[in-house]
Amino acid sequence: MKENLRTSGHTLKKFIPFLFLTSLFFCFTIDSSKAQRKQLPEEVKTQIENYKVNAIKNRNLGNDNAAASYLNKIAYLYWEYFIYDEAIKNFEEVMTINQDLGNKMGEQKVLDNLAFVYNDMDRFDKAIECFLKSLVLIKTRGEKQPEAECLSNLAVAYTSNAQYSEAIQAANQGLEISKSLNHLKLMRSFYGTLHECYEKKGDKDKSMEYFGLYSSIDKHLQQQLFEEQQLQSQARITQIEAEKNRTERVLEKTKDTLKEVEQITREKQLEINLLNSQKELQELAIKQHEVKSKAERRLRYFLISIFIFVCLITLLIYNQMREKKLANAKLQELYSEIEKKNIQILDSINYASHIQEAILPYEKHMNDDIPSSFVFYKPRDIVSGDFYWHSNHGNKVFVAAIDCTGHGVPGAFMSMIGNTLLNEIVNENQIFNPAEVLSQLNEKVVFTLNQDQKDKESFSEDGMDITFCCYDKVENSLELALANHTACLIQDHKTTLIEGDIFSIGGNVGFGQVLFKLHKFKITATTTLYMYSDGFQDQFGGDHNQKYMAPRFIEFLEKIQSIPFEQHKQLLEQEYEVWKGESRQIDDVLVIGARFIA
Repeated sequence: MKENLRTSGHTLKKFIPFLFLTSLFFCFTIDSSKAQRKQLPEEVKTQIENYKVNAIKNRNLGNDNAAASYLNKIAYLYWEYFIYDEAIKNFEEVMTINQDLGNKMGEQKVLDNLAFVYNDMDRFDKAIECFLKSLVLIKTRGEKQPEAECLSNLAVAYTSNAQYSEAIQAANQGLEISKSLNHLKLMRSFYGTLHECYEKKGDKDKSMEYFGLYSSIDKHLQQQLFEEQQLQSQARITQIEAEKNRTERVLEKTKDTLKEVEQITREKQLEINLLNSQKELQELAIKQHEVKSKAERRLRYFLISIFIFVCLITLLIYNQMREKKLANAKLQELYSEIEKKNIQILDSINYASHIQEAILPYEKHMNDDIPSSFVFYKPRDIVSGDFYWHSNHGNKVFVAAIDCTGHGVPGAFMSMIGNTLLNEIVNENQIFNPAEVLSQLNEKVVFTLNQDQKDKESFSEDGMDITFCCYDKVENSLELALANHTACLIQDHKTTLIEGDIFSIGGNVGFGQVLFKLHKFKITATTTLYMYSDGFQDQFGGDHNQKYMAPRFIEFLEKIQSIPFEQHKQLLEQEYEVWKGESRQIDDVLVIGARFIA
């Protein structure tokens, strides 16, 4: 719903990872609504004209409900193409019909639509007026959840119109109703609105209090969603494995059947040969007793036996060919079913890649915080074990390059865990020291994967390698902590390789406090920082099909320093593709570059 999309705003979306898709859709809607109104396609014009004809026809026949339905469709089409004046005009005609019919429910729905149109036009005063009228109609019906939803829309409209006191009043009324209904999603929406309003009014204590309540409920809801998705994914995987096993058993049984048919055919052939031999012996004995008197009969018997033999052989060959044809058809059916299952599995993985892409930060947002920066990201498979992370808080900007255990689907699961935990540590717990962030991340990965229970049969050594950087805009300094990673810093034509700690996050490191080294750098001259996984330098290629290797990678980074920084990403992509050539990509590739000016 639009009211839920608008509640989070720019203040909350940087803190809540699973609200990312919702916020993205919200931003797209707002930008589109402010764009120049679209030209209606010819097919839409034709559709609108047909709706108008049907609306007039039904009005003349006295069928006002049908006429209102067609006018409503016309209004939605105009709204979709941002022709707001025509949309409002048709919605108001629908309003008049519902008022004449005494249809309070229809009148209330039209008021909501008008409010959303005015909201898209940034005419928040008109949107508030419509929401207030809608609220009156809802209260007459005594329905609590629609009343709370309307109050949520009203609070958002008040906030957009900078009427923060009215927004707070509406949000508090809706919050009380939501609590009585135990409706967590509505409670989260109202807490978010109250946080934003108090923040706009400068009341930081109240703002943080409601943000804490918002975050608590959101975390609970996201955990529920995550657990449901895990259960669904596991159930689907189990189902696919079972179907695959059944298919393999059927295929194996079919192969065994073919072998049995061939064995039976050989045995039958031996029996036929034996019978024919016995028959020939009998005929020979008869011929010996009737050499003179039965010469013609001997010839006739001989010809008959040859004919029968040929018929039997022909029949056997025909049956064998027919059985093989049926078996081949069955095999083809089984292969087609297996191919269909493989396509379904691939579709599921493709959908998982959309989810993974959705949680990754936009490179544009990184450029807002660090104007001279880029991300070269190339997964080996559809989904990736490498991912990057970005956030900010006040004058501090955080960027991380992470390489999870494995690649493909297992690596993607680890990347989801890593992204969620980094958001919790930095955005919710507000731990900004990179070394402390990695220590917290190690503890949470070990706890999440039950790696502290080493006596369990299901013990996992999965983990992740990471470079975590904090850029302080005020101090103009960099702080880094690295787990089993190396980063490259080039300052004043001097290259410094920042060697991380030798252990990874999770896996065999163990549970408890693990300390990571903190690297600090003052930006006294133009400084370029590169954070990367091992996918680029481990790629096979070149004339001798060998690894690219770390020294060659550092040498290439030094060589391109004289070229404008804006071209570095393109140069890295070209270097990688030329080196790889026709070779297969062996790992996910991630390189993050950032340039800081003293």
